[in-house]
Amino acid sequence: MKVSKKKQPIILVVIVCLLLAIVPTLFSSISDAHVLSKKDQAEQFVKIYGADTLTISPCSSFHPQQYYKAVDEKSQPLKLNYTKINTSKPGRYALVLSAKNGKDYDERTVFITVKQKKDKASSNQKEPAPNTEEAKSETAEASKKPTQSPPVQQEEPATEKPSELQIQDEQATVETVPNERKHNEALHNETPNHKVIHNEPEATETTAPTQKIQLNQLSFNGHSLPYQNAGQGSGQGLIDSGAVIATWGGNPVQSGNDNQNTHFIGHNPGIFAPLLTLSGGDSIIVTDSGNIATTYIVQGIIQVDDSGRDIHSGQDYWDQITSTSGGERITLQTCLSETHNLIVFAQA
Repeated sequence: MKVSKKKQPIILVVIVCLLLAIVPTLFSSISDAHVLSKKDQAEQFVKIYGADTLTISPCSSFHPQQYYKAVDEKSQPLKLNYTKINTSKPGRYALVLSAKNGKDYDERTVFITVKQKKDKASSNQKEPAPNTEEAKSETAEASKKPTQSPPVQQEEPATEKPSELQIQDEQATVETVPNERKHNEALHNETPNHKVIHNEPEATETTAPTQKIQLNQLSFNGHSLPYQNAGQGSGQGLIDSGAVIATWGGNPVQSGNDNQNTHFIGHNPGIFAPLLTLSGGDSIIVTDSGNIATTYIVQGIIQVDDSGRDIHSGQDYWDQITSTSGGERITLQTCLSETHNLIVFAQA
């Protein structure tokens, strides 16, 4: 059946009205979805990475940039702002971190625990105390013994007559021999006491051997490890060719006064195996090519993959490991497996 020509305009008007009613609603829903997606993206524009809690040893200079990182939507680093805390005294402190990129920002509150550092030197000095008291008591006994010698000299005869000069000379000669013998016996008895007093300080000196310092050397926990200034161009090839540690990231030339980071690498198993004995608060002495020794304190120990990401939290530590920023510090790296590495951060 054909539609009459009079009804065709009516159908077109109805279709147009329906389109006018549906199109605005459709555009409105699309616009709302676009706005929501923009808000979701804005929330991801600024992000601060790092652990919620951190444990360190007491130090005068604490740099949060070593442990926390702010990035934008393209993973480019942003300026990290933070409140000041006193890390020179043990305690638990709240650290407020913030970063801003235009109108977008992120803010976090983390907790820093400063643990009490063990004083190894004081404990070592307290051990020889009993020996010192024994030495003093033996010294006092030795000083009392010479007071018993006067009776030996009281045997001089008082009944001799002045006229008998020859008899007096003979008696004086006879008396001199016993006196000398008794005096020698007294000295012989005192000798062991003097030897005991002399030997005690020597025993305490041997308990604290001094560590020999050489050029281009890392020393910690009784280990002295040589290194060479190499850099990213030749560091890996250098440690593969021999038992030596090499610089790689940061400033390729170690210096204790350049206020920069130097990154050391070495093999495990191999020359850098002692790195596994370090823990928070331990000291590392590093000498440079000028034989200037600098002491660094271990501030943090983490495990990362080959791209520098923490194997537990996924945080990216690449810049902290290989950059020169962060003040006077060193970063030590050795392998734990084919894909995992041990990283030690130490600050001067």
